[in-house]
Parts: sequence; C-alpha cells; structure tokens
Amino acid sequence: MKLIKSILNMIRDTSASFAERVFVLFSIISEIAVTVALIGDLIIGEDIKEIVLLIAVLIVVPVITFTFRSMHRINIAIQLLIIGLVFVILPGLFFLGGGVEGGGVIWFIFAFLYIGLVTTGRWRTTMLTLLFALTCVCYVTGYYHPEYVVQHTRGLFYVDSFISLVLVGIVCFAMVSFQNRLFREQNERAQKETERAEELNRSQNRFFSSMSHEIRTPINSILGLNELILREPGASEEIVKDAGGIQGAGRMLLALINDILDFSKIEAGSMDIVPVDYRVGELLSEIVGMISLRAKDKGLELDVSIDPKVPSVLYGDEVRIKQILINLLNNSVKYTQSGKVGLHIECGDIKDDKATLQISVSDTGMGIKKEAIPFLFDAFKRVDEQKNRHIEGTGLGLSIVKQLIGLMNGTIEVNSVYGEGSEFVVTLVQGISDRTPIGELNIRNYGTARKNAYESSFRAPEASV
Repeated sequence: MKLIKSILNMIRDTSASFAERVFVLFSIISEIAVTVALIGDLIIGEDIKEIVLLIAVLIVVPVITFTFRSMHRINIAIQLLIIGLVFVILPGLFFLGGGVEGGGVIWFIFAFLYIGLVTTGRWRTTMLTLLFALTCVCYVTGYYHPEYVVQHTRGLFYVDSFISLVLVGIVCFAMVSFQNRLFREQNERAQKETERAEELNRSQNRFFSSMSHEIRTPINSILGLNELILREPGASEEIVKDAGGIQGAGRMLLALINDILDFSKIEAGSMDIVPVDYRVGELLSEIVGMISLRAKDKGLELDVSIDPKVPSVLYGDEVRIKQILINLLNNSVKYTQSGKVGLHIECGDIKDDKATLQISVSDTGMGIKKEAIPFLFDAFKRVDEQKNRHIEGTGLGLSIVKQLIGLMNGTIEVNSVYGEGSEFVVTLVQGISDRTPIGELNIRNYGTARKNAYESSFRAPEASV
C-alpha cells in the first residue's frame, strides 16, 4: 500500500518534469502488462526462455527506474530501458515467442509508441531508426532462417497473439489517455498563471493610474502657488530664481507622472484617439515655441522646414500629435550637446480627403547603437544607460510615442549613427478639412519673446470660489 502511494505521488508530482512523470507511469503500465503476459505464458506453457526473459524484465525495469529517479538522473534510466527494449526484449520476444506466428511481434507496436512518447530530439530519431532496422532484421531472419525461431502450434499462436493484442491495446490506450490528461493539467496551470499575470498587470495599471491622479493634484497646487510667487511684483531676484527652479522641477515631475498615466491608459486599452479640426500652423507654432526655449538654453540651433503643400486645416487628434512631436523633439534636445535639432514635415499623397504626412525629427546628438535600436521603444528601457545616467526620464516617452502612432495607424522608423546623430521618421494619415496650402510658414522667431511682468486681465475682489 505504501509503495502504491509512493508511486502515485511520483506521478502527481507537479515539480517533476513532464517527461519524467510520463516515463514513471509508462514503466508502471508496462510492468502490469508484462505481469499479465507472464501469467498467460505460464498457463499456455510458453517456452521457458521467454518466461525467464519476462521475469528479468519485471525485476530490472523497476530497479533502474526508481534507482535513477532517486539520483535525479531519469534521462539515463530512459536511455538504458529503451536500449534494453530494442536490443534485448523485442528480439527475445520475437525469436522465443514464435516469430510472426506469436504474440511477441505485436509488442513492436508498443515499442514504437513508447519511444515516441518518452524521448525527444535526436535520441528519439536515433532509437526509432534502430527499432525500424531491428524490425526488418527480425522479419528477414525469421523468413530465411526459421530454425532460429521457436515455433508455435496453431492453438498456441491464437492464444498468445490474443493476449498480446489485448495487452498492447490496453497499454497504448492508457499511455495516450494519461498523456492527454497531463497536457490538460499543464494547460489549465498555464491558463491560471496567465490569468494571474493579467490580473497582476491590471492591478499594476490601476495602481499607476490612481497614484498618478493622486500625485498630480498636489503637484498642480505647488505649481500654482509657485506661479503666484513668480507673479509677485515685489519678489526679490533670489526668490524669483528659487521659484524658477521649483517651476522647472515641478513641470519635469508632472511630465513624468503624465507619462506613467498615459502608459497605464494604453496598457489598459482605455486610451482613445479623439479627432478634431486643427490648424497646422498654430499647432507647429506652439510646439516650436516650447522647444526653441530649451534648444536656445543649450545653445542648439532649431532648424524647422515645413512643406508649403501641407493643407492648412487637418482632421486628427491634435493633442496626441502634439504629444508625439514634443516627446521626439524633447529627446533630441536632451541627447544633443552641440549642433542642431531639426523638424521637417512633408506632405505626400493627397486623395479622398486624406493627406499623408511624413514628419522627420533629427539631431546631431550622441546617436544610438545599432544593437540597441530594436529595444528603443520598450517600456522603462533606457539604452546606453551608463552614458545617459545624468539625463532625466523614465524610459516611457518613446514607448508611448510608438503606441500612440499605432493607435492612429501610423508608422515610425529610426535611422541613427552612433556618435553622429539620429533621425525619427513618423508617417501619419490625416483627414483634410481645408485644402488651402499652408504656404511659407515663418515660425523662426517663436518662443524668443517673454513677458517681463505679469499683468492680470481680470479682477473680481468680491467673488468667492
């Protein structure tokens, strides 16, 4: 009873490999079949040599199986038993059990199935080839040298073949059924693991989303109060300088939080593209106005060229296009120490009220290693980390850009030479609301003018909010 319980535990042990569990069970099924065959041979008076062979199998198989399993070398046990099966057991059953007029020949079918189920790779191919060769040798030898075969009477042949046929059929059925059951168990476990991973991912996205909302509220309060300090006419130069530092750091922190929030929205599938009519000139002027200040602070040239054929009013998600361009241009400014950053927009095919825009953002920065380009758009991935450790960022910007472009059915390509610079080329199809060409758009001086003092445009001293 204890032995049976131990065997069942080995078969049910999910920590063991699939092949190991299959091998243990198949060995047990085979032992049961050999026991029944032995009893049948004793009853019908089979050749004594075949009976000795079956007794040897009953003893050797469990010894090898459990010895090598306890040593965690189950592969060696599989190989030894299959070698014994092919070169000892099957030839013995064939020549001692009547050849083609005995039950031993039916066990060749079992051997093919057994080797196919418990072995893999080159070992399986080799052993199946050897088994096929052995089958040919046995048949040819039995035909040309019948004196090597222990002959059966007609009655013995029928009884022996019937017992072997029933046993092999039951064994093959049990082996295949058990393997299917193991496959189902593994599939169920894999499905549960997948569901758990998906739930963990959803929980993570919910956490990011809620924390991003919660953190943005105090950040906006800090930025708002800091703005009041910057607007204060009597603030000293030192106070204004410190407040400017708070403003820069606060905006950077807010940008990081917004990236995390956008990423969690995209992962949750709740990021929607909201198309509206927008003026291309105003959109580009606003973007260039923002980027030119950062470029000027680093001493970089901002080179902007817009194809005059671009329609003046397009239909698309203006907010997400701004986000894509600002992300790409910000990256170019961040990773460029000298030289220039370029924004170039061309208008391709115009048909069926659709315009194909090709937007190129280039720089003369540090460039990207060729082997790093395939991982450039991975979330939280920052390439060349050691060299870029002093540059702020989460590694989410380009991942968000790629996914936003995907949501708009666009494409993005990267061309880069390490140490010389990079170019990102975005292709988007936008609807056309006004075909009037934008013409020569002069936005060279955007972002260079600043107000020296804040002037409020509305006063309501008695109002309450």
